[in-house]
Amino acid sequence: MIIPETTTKFNQRNEQQFQRIAKIISEIVNLVPGNSAIFFPSYGLRDQVYKYFYDLCEKTTFKEQPGMTKEEKTDFLERFKGYQKTGAVLLGASTGSFGEGVDLPGDLLKAVIVVGLPLEHPDLETKELIKYFDKKFGKGWDYGYIFPALNRCLQNAGRCIRSETDKGVVVFLDERYVWPMYKRCFNQEEDIKVSRHYKELVEEFFEPTQRRLV
Repeated sequence: MIIPETTTKFNQRNEQQFQRIAKIISEIVNLVPGNSAIFFPSYGLRDQVYKYFYDLCEKTTFKEQPGMTKEEKTDFLERFKGYQKTGAVLLGASTGSFGEGVDLPGDLLKAVIVVGLPLEHPDLETKELIKYFDKKFGKGWDYGYIFPALNRCLQNAGRCIRSETDKGVVVFLDERYVWPMYKRCFNQEEDIKVSRHYKELVEEFFEPTQRRLV
């Protein structure tokens, strides 16, 4: 599902945006009957939103920290898995340790929310990649900047669905996801819903599960 509200664009980042993002993601994870993971473009932005999210979220939260050792990551993940029944929320960064390469199959993760787009100001390496791809294919910004960022978002989303039998909600939260230059990066064969009625859709999706729990 794409929720075309809020944005993490640099020139539109403000406390009002952070509060709105916190409200939307808290309403979603509070409805999920199990664990959720939320990935932000950076740890700094995550912390700006978290100060509002903390009071709105009804579940235990786990904040990924940069520079965690292998042992710390393993312990962190095992503790998070322990909340499979009651539900907890992992808050990390798109480029962090848990945004890719982590398997949480079955009921260990029921929802993933990708907040914004991890489009940072191009550093020297990125600028050179853009130049190279522009010279070689005429698509420097696509291959050197846009596609790598969207690929990270899709990698984050993939933490939720690891097999054909997995079931969960994947949310992309940012108005830019419906812009043609970004929306084209999604698999066009998938039934991606674009809606601002996210609470109703999440409740409807998990309704059979909730009935079983009752």
